[in-house]
Amino acid sequence: MAEKTLLEYSFLIFVIGAIISLLFGFKFKKASIYASAMFSILASSLSLYASAHSLINRANFNFSYNLGFPIGNFEILIDPLSSFFILLISLLSIPVSIYSIGYLKGEYLEKNIGLITFLYQLFILSMILVVSSSNGFQFLILWESMTLISFGFVIFEYKNKENQDAGFIYLLMTHIGAIFLLFTFLILAKFTGSFSFSSYFGIGNSIPLWLKNLLFIFIIIGFGTKAGIIPLHIWLPKAHPAAPSHISALMSGVMIKTGIYGIIRFTYDILYPFPHWWGLALGFIAIGTATLGIIFAISESDIKSNLAYSSIENIGVILLSLAASILFTSYNYIDFAALSLVASLLHTLNHSLFKGLLFLSSGAVISKTHTKNMEKLGGLIKLMPLTGFFFLIGALSISAFPPFNGFISEWLTFQSLLSLFQLKSDTIKLMAPIAAALLGFTGAVCAANFVKVFSGVFLGMPKSHQVSHIKEAPLSMTLGMGLLATACLSIGIFPGYVCNLLKNVTVYIFGYNIHSLVSLSKTGNSNLASNIPIVLFILLILLIFVILASIKIFGSKMPIRSDETWSCGISPKPEYGHTPKAYTQPLNVIFAELHVPESFYHKFIFLPIVNLLITLSHKIKPIQSGNIQLYLFYIFLALIISLIGVRL
Repeated sequence: MAEKTLLEYSFLIFVIGAIISLLFGFKFKKASIYASAMFSILASSLSLYASAHSLINRANFNFSYNLGFPIGNFEILIDPLSSFFILLISLLSIPVSIYSIGYLKGEYLEKNIGLITFLYQLFILSMILVVSSSNGFQFLILWESMTLISFGFVIFEYKNKENQDAGFIYLLMTHIGAIFLLFTFLILAKFTGSFSFSSYFGIGNSIPLWLKNLLFIFIIIGFGTKAGIIPLHIWLPKAHPAAPSHISALMSGVMIKTGIYGIIRFTYDILYPFPHWWGLALGFIAIGTATLGIIFAISESDIKSNLAYSSIENIGVILLSLAASILFTSYNYIDFAALSLVASLLHTLNHSLFKGLLFLSSGAVISKTHTKNMEKLGGLIKLMPLTGFFFLIGALSISAFPPFNGFISEWLTFQSLLSLFQLKSDTIKLMAPIAAALLGFTGAVCAANFVKVFSGVFLGMPKSHQVSHIKEAPLSMTLGMGLLATACLSIGIFPGYVCNLLKNVTVYIFGYNIHSLVSLSKTGNSNLASNIPIVLFILLILLIFVILASIKIFGSKMPIRSDETWSCGISPKPEYGHTPKAYTQPLNVIFAELHVPESFYHKFIFLPIVNLLITLSHKIKPIQSGNIQLYLFYIFLALIISLIGVRL
């Protein structure tokens, strides 16, 4: 199996690269950066090719390694679903690795560069192993490894109090989620007598309905915490800004998608068949996450916090089409279930690309200006034209403007919601247009938010002294951003190729091939609909050409008069212009009441939990007395309890 061999080489290269980068980091810091980038690009390219080949051929196989550990064999599962997520991780890792060369040389050369490059490669490897793991116990170990490695990046600037707080909240929330996943695996192991995924698949009919419902709740909490659904999101807007920017791109672009992977894997492969209320519940969570996520984003002046909140919004969009797929599946409308799942997977892919691009672009701005506060920026389009251009492509993509990739996946999501009218349920027929309307509202606010961000950072006049003396980002950083910008445009123009690839995932899950996405979404003529993105792109190019030609022909004949802007006799100053916060102030006033829940979560849910844990820690502290006889008594007592439990 070529895919198996390539993945094995990829795993090995990540490990070797991590060790070499760490060793170089002690004395040869630049060599450590280049080695890290080289090894991660090579390993990611191998895993990208292997996953793409597996997805195209709908490969489905397991393999394992006997590592001699008590936990048993190290089990790996390769199927179209895991292949898609491996492809997702690898696809983003390549441009991020290229970007990291210039970024680390400019920002972290005087710091512990060996540790960053070491953890970076293990982080990518841990994410790939999580989505390819085929053993519950092993999955939890890898899940915690991924969490702890990313935690290391969040608190890398450990002297910063904000980073310490972000790391604590991140660790607390993700471990709460991990506890629910542990319960899930223990319950499944009770029914199957094994932690192997192969024993889990297809046991949905043998699990009592009440227990399946409980498992679904555990899965939503466990994986939803990592994905950042509201109200389990509080770690995300704190942790992502604290990490280095290239790590933020990976955390927001692909790490939180491991939560999406878990929900799809357990819902369809293990717990099917399921009741329709699961789709309704997930849809309610999704639309709340999307709506509140973007409303929280518009009030942020920190550019990375703003992007982090918009990631929460996009997780809501992804889950919304997934909820539609669950509803269609529960009513046995497999065609529409597959269409909705394609929409969810496509937006998962698209968000990874344009959010990675936005985080890399913002990282370039921050590395040059040394501030994340948009109120202190402005006028960067003249000083950093390539970065500004790439950020604009990311902003247009996330705002679902054609012909960029975000438009295609959100259009399919709308089609999924409107297709819910096919179901014979008055409740669903009532909720579907409401969800579609709220999704449209979310898109409008998202567009307003990124008008604010782009104009506040790149347009107008520089608002501080350090902004007016900067230069464009290094070549490696612009190359990494350029690759992602090209991908955003390419998928927007040629979405059919990607959708056909994603259909292989639905064939695996449903055992059914969608012959025409176009006919299902009721767009009429198949050939016309499939060519719409290309037609829009050609029209856009023609429009730009006409505008430039008109300026060239007629602009030169018009007299040009150059004067200062009139401002009551005073020379214009940067502070006279609208700031980003002022631009969205009307929206902040309108949605002021919706910001109340954000404070509510902190004050009345999470802080009491934290205080309770701290109190319990102080209460049980005397147990650790340092007396060896007392510790032996604890061991004896634990042994007795375990024996009683086994006997019962």
